[in-house]
Amino acid sequence: MQIKFKLQPVILSGGLGTRLWPLSRESFPKQYLNLKSSSGLSFLQKTEKRIQEIEGIERSIIICNQQQRFLVAEQLMKINSKPKSIILEPFGKNTAPAIAIAALKSIEYDSESILLILSSDHEIKNNIGFREAIKAGLSEAHNNKLITFGIKPNSPETGFGYIEAINSPNISSLQAIKIKNFIEKPNLEKAKEYIQNENFLWNSGIFLFKSNSIINSLKLYEPGLLSHCNNALAKSSKDLDFQRLDKESFHKCPNISIDNAVMEKTDNAHVIPLNVGWSDVGNWGALYDLEEKDRNGNV
Repeated sequence: MQIKFKLQPVILSGGLGTRLWPLSRESFPKQYLNLKSSSGLSFLQKTEKRIQEIEGIERSIIICNQQQRFLVAEQLMKINSKPKSIILEPFGKNTAPAIAIAALKSIEYDSESILLILSSDHEIKNNIGFREAIKAGLSEAHNNKLITFGIKPNSPETGFGYIEAINSPNISSLQAIKIKNFIEKPNLEKAKEYIQNENFLWNSGIFLFKSNSIINSLKLYEPGLLSHCNNALAKSSKDLDFQRLDKESFHKCPNISIDNAVMEKTDNAHVIPLNVGWSDVGNWGALYDLEEKDRNGNV
């Protein structure tokens, strides 16, 4: 399939280093760790390299914490990647403000761009399958649908949010299905119930939508947030290769996820099933599951 649309990747890299402690910590969060000796790359570097082979893809926009700006710049430089922009948050405000900033920044370059929103600290085993899923979602996003990607559950996880589709997704078809409901992290009893129902998927936190589509949705559901983000970007300052958001304006943004701000409220949210060996590597057990074991079962 030949890509006809400009695809603008946005990598959210503002993690606080609270997971995989003590290796991950506030000054050196998980996304900057190289935990797999065979690749020699950090999670951030693998995220960036994973998308580089998508035909026609733009250079990335990175959103990160201002204290980690040199980590980001150094790690991307090591893989010969030059981002389009590295935008510095003075403090974390969850995903809705970060995505709003990215959408506003993206339309400075191209008013019709499609955003691919990625977390910087996820693991995906099947990169080819992942890129095929992104290509499959481009036409849907071009038609103004708000696309997220759902993972077929294989265990009753309480650490993930869940997506309920209106009918059972076909994992192999990569078709977008309308979302009926978003569910916050459930208790164990509910999680066991969900994995028995084919309509339920884990919420991966990967999104695909036009810049204008998400901006128009924010105008409808979170106009105050969008206004503060506009001001934070308009009053931002350049610092070497970085763009510092205005602290006072950004401080006024509510601390809210894009799921809570938009996806749970709109009737235009659709999910594409993703079967590519995805993990958010949220704890040491998840890392153990991902890696090869020695003959004694150790990682």
